Amino acid sequence: MSPKNFSYMFPAYPIICIIATILALIPLTTHWQAGNIGAVALSLWIVGGNIMAAVNTIVWHGNLNNPHPVWGDICQAYFSVMNFGLSAGTLYVQYTLWKVARNRRLFVSPREKRRQKLWAMFFCYGIPLIFVVLHYIVQGHRYDLVEDLGPTPTSYPTPLTFVLYFIWDPIFCLIAIGLSIHTYSILYRHGRTMEKVFISSKKNSEKKYYRLLGMTLLISLIHFPIVLGIMLYNAIKVPTQPWISWDDTHSDFNRINYLSREIVETIPDIVTISSISYWSIALCGYTYFFFFGTGTEARRQYRVALVAVCRRFGIELPERKEKEKKKTRSTGGKRSWLDRLLGRRRKGESFLSTIGDTSTGITFVRTFQRESVSGKSGMDKVRPDETIVISPSTVSQARDEDDVKNYHSWIEVESRRERPSGEEEGIDLEAQGSSAVEQREQEQEQRSQFEEEQITAEPEQTEEITF
Repeated sequence: MSPKNFSYMFPAYPIICIIATILALIPLTTHWQAGNIGAVALSLWIVGGNIMAAVNTIVWHGNLNNPHPVWGDICQAYFSVMNFGLSAGTLYVQYTLWKVARNRRLFVSPREKRRQKLWAMFFCYGIPLIFVVLHYIVQGHRYDLVEDLGPTPTSYPTPLTFVLYFIWDPIFCLIAIGLSIHTYSILYRHGRTMEKVFISSKKNSEKKYYRLLGMTLLISLIHFPIVLGIMLYNAIKVPTQPWISWDDTHSDFNRINYLSREIVETIPDIVTISSISYWSIALCGYTYFFFFGTGTEARRQYRVALVAVCRRFGIELPERKEKEKKKTRSTGGKRSWLDRLLGRRRKGESFLSTIGDTSTGITFVRTFQRESVSGKSGMDKVRPDETIVISPSTVSQARDEDDVKNYHSWIEVESRRERPSGEEEGIDLEAQGSSAVEQREQEQEQRSQFEEEQITAEPEQTEEITF
């Protein structure tokens, strides 16, 4: 059963909003120090919306008194563009992540870095300010004061209202969702290359990148149906008036409409739509904290703050011993949830890694699942229970070039030695095969070292992208 008015929101809603405000402020210092304009803007828009929503639902619970009308003007202006601030900020952050995945680099020239900062300021703050002006063009009166809810923005329903105001928010959300999906597809294809890219980073990490990517996608998925529903409701349910002139739209502009509980109960659709909009503000705060308040950087800051507080009272906490991370690719390990999501192998695992000594003759590979193999290694397809014969050089190519596309299947590798009848011939064959493999491994090691140096080396006269 849907509520008839907004009296149900007190006191649960303001408490939830206050908690969401505190949680959204916790990761703000990390993004502020890193110079991440997009993430800082998202946090500020979320925090401002939760503060105003909590104050309004407390002050106007059960009354329609309006001792300070200027506060209502501030609230209606903020709420009228808050959706654009969230969608534009999300779009910019998503565009930055997509650009990093597409170019597979984190360093840009100082000139490009300054240009990115200007675009970030324009998207996160400039576009919302533009929509303040556009909303004023189609604003019929100052605002509506709703009992239990407080001041809410209003607009005069004309065709121009949809063109200037309602249609852009869903467009921004759709573009952000499209960029997010494309970014995931790029990471699925070039996940191993992106790992090497993040090795060179001093400010960013791979986990932070994926958390930001997931947060922008989730906010867009939450935000899009809400703004689309508001637009469709105003297009279908609210009678549209023709645009006559500026004076006609802004006639009696200084009036304030007061909506009591009795009036609100006669319009149940407004209760449903407004409730969804207001509860989504608090949900965005918890979403922001979930992605950035529970990460490694945040936990490190929590410990620093706890140590500082305990020292005030003369309490010394034991130092935390962090486990040394093995960065060698030869050591195996469990696949993380991110590896499973992107379909990547665990670190240190490569195709035909259990092949053993490939320099002793002919190697047989038997598979129990259909495999798609590229043409570089000289193999076309391997069918179930089919044994193929490959040379040691072919095995080296398959291991180095990642020829097998679907490496999740179970592969059984067995090495067999076939020597000629003569002992000297066998020695010659083994020596020849060993020297060929050693030469190929040396070339591959030099090529891999060169590529890693090119990726990990910090270019001169460049600055790192922050996200």
